[in-house]
Amino acid sequence: MTTPRWLNDEEQKLWRLILAATRKMDRTLDETLQADHELTSSEYSVLVSLSEAGDQEMRLRDLCIALEWDRSRTSHQITRMDRKGLVAKVKCEGDARGVIVELTPEGERRLKQAVPAHVETVRRLVFDPMEPEQADVLRDYLTAALNSGACDTTGDADALDG
Repeated sequence: MTTPRWLNDEEQKLWRLILAATRKMDRTLDETLQADHELTSSEYSVLVSLSEAGDQEMRLRDLCIALEWDRSRTSHQITRMDRKGLVAKVKCEGDARGVIVELTPEGERRLKQAVPAHVETVRRLVFDPMEPEQADVLRDYLTAALNSGACDTTGDADALDG
């Protein structure tokens, strides 16, 4: 077993700052969506993905990939949203195991109502306190972190049925 590469004091402070900031952003976005529009962040993410799809529908497996969620989480989320009338599950023609997830008119209506407040919250939390040069540095860092392979947790998309 190799010895962990422990964080030094400055790295530890930065790491904890990153965690605190992301928790605050997540919590604030969740609270805004829930209080103002009775949507969870997960529901909002699904609705956005479907709204941006060509016919406002996606195969369940493609939705898993787009959201970077596992099959079980996505399936349970879609079942809950189907019960609320936000999405509809439809059997995929020609593929007995396949499932198509469609955005319903109610889901589209709720998303359209939520978008302005969500965008304003993102702007207030992320972009208002940020200088343009900070955005460039952050963009470069996040791109490098995602491209490093260290953040890859998606697994094998071919293993997803439906």
